[in-house]
Amino acid sequence: MAGTVAPGGAYVPRRTGGVSGQVTTSPENAATLWGMPNSSSRHDASRPWTGALSGLCHVLFFLASLALPGILGQQGGAGIITPYSTDAEVAHFLSSAPRGVLPVAAFCQAMSALALLLFAACVPDHLRRIDPRSPQAGAARTAGTVAAALLLLSACAQWVLNRPGTGSALHVYRAVMDLTFITGAGPQVATTGLLFGAVAVAARTTRLLPGWLCWIGIVVAVISALSMLSLLGKAPSPLIPIGRFSGMLWLLGTSIVLLRRRAATSLTVGSASAVEEPV
Repeated sequence: MAGTVAPGGAYVPRRTGGVSGQVTTSPENAATLWGMPNSSSRHDASRPWTGALSGLCHVLFFLASLALPGILGQQGGAGIITPYSTDAEVAHFLSSAPRGVLPVAAFCQAMSALALLLFAACVPDHLRRIDPRSPQAGAARTAGTVAAALLLLSACAQWVLNRPGTGSALHVYRAVMDLTFITGAGPQVATTGLLFGAVAVAARTTRLLPGWLCWIGIVVAVISALSMLSLLGKAPSPLIPIGRFSGMLWLLGTSIVLLRRRAATSLTVGSASAVEEPV
C-alpha cells in the first residue's frame, strides 16, 4: 500500500478509499505502534519494548499488591472493610489488623501506577506514528495520565493508612480510607477503560490487533466507564472489579500478542538481513 517514511524511520500509511476508511498496514509497519523496530531500524537491537512491557508490569504489580499482604501474613485475619462498613466493623478491623508493617501493597500499587503512566506516555506517540491523524491518540494520553495519577494517589493514601498513628482516631482513618477508595475505584477504573478503549479503536482502524480483541477492548471500556455509577451508591460497586480485572485481562492478552508479533518481526527482519549480506 502507499505510504511515506517520516523522520526517524516511522512508516506512515495513507488512508485509502477502502471499506470503512480503514488504514491498512503490514505487520512489520504496524509493529512500530509499541516501539517495535521495522526494517529501517533493525540494527537498533537495544530499542525497548516499552508499550507491551509496561502493560505487563502494570498488571503484575497490581496483582502483587493484592496477593503479597496475605502471603506475608500482614492482614492478621482482620478481614476486609470498605467505605460502606459500619463504624463498629472498622473499629474491629483496627483492633485486629497489625499496624506499621512493611507497606508492600502501597509500594506495588505505586509501581503499577508508574507502569501505567509509562504505557500512557508511549502509546499516543506510537499511535501517531502509525496514523498521524488518529483522534484516539490525545484521548489515550489524557485518560491514561489521569488513571495513573489516581492510582498513584490511592497508593500514597494507602501508605498513610499503614502508619501506626493513623488508626488511633476512627474518623481520621475513615477519611483516609475513603480517599484511598475513591481514587483507586470508580474514577480510576473508568479512565483506565477509556485508555484501553482508545487503543482498541485505533488498533482496529489500523488493523494492528485482531478484530475480536479490539471489540473486547471496546466492551471493556464501556463496562469500565459504567463503574462511575458507583459514585451514586453501593449497588453498582461490582462494576469496579469487573471493569478493572476484565481490562487487565485484555491488556495482558494485547501485550502478549504484540510481544509475539515483535518477536516474529525481528526474526523476519533478521533473516532478511542475513540474505542481504554479501558472501
